[in-house]
Amino acid sequence: MNPDHTAIFDFLSGDGAPVPLTSQPFLKALKGEILGIDRDAGLMTLGFQPGEEFLQGLNVIQGGIVTAMLDFAMAFAGLARSAEGTQFGTVSLTTNFMRPVTPGRYVCRGRVVRQGSRMIFADSELMKEGDERPVATANGVMAISSSPSSPSR
Repeated sequence: MNPDHTAIFDFLSGDGAPVPLTSQPFLKALKGEILGIDRDAGLMTLGFQPGEEFLQGLNVIQGGIVTAMLDFAMAFAGLARSAEGTQFGTVSLTTNFMRPVTPGRYVCRGRVVRQGSRMIFADSELMKEGDERPVATANGVMAISSSPSSPSR
C-alpha cells in the first residue's frame, strides 16, 4: 500500500488527531501532517511548519516551497478520493502569491474539482494558522497512470 494512502487510512480510522506525513524526507522537513479529510467532497486539510532552511533573503518562505505545500494538498485530496493503488502526477500547476509567506505554521486546503478516468483537476489555498486569508493559491491538473511501471509518453 502507498504510505500516503496508509496515512489517510490512519487518519480516517483514528480519533481526528493529526497524522504526521513521514513517507518522504521533504514532507518530514516541512513537518507535514493530515488535519482533516472529507472524502465525499474531495477536501483535504494539511498542516505545515517550514523551518528556517526554507527562508530566502527577505525572511520569507521561498516560492517553490510554497508551491510544494499547495501541490501536496491537491495530491492528497486526489489520493483521498482515489482507489488504493491509483497513481498520478502533476502535469500542470499554477501558483498565485497573494502576500509574503513568513515563518510560522500553515494550513493548506486541497480540493478535487473534477476527477475523470485520466485526469484530476484540483485547487488549493495556503493560510497562516489562525488566519483565513490565503497567502497563496494554486490550481493544477494531475494525470492518472495505470501503474508505476507504465512507460511515459
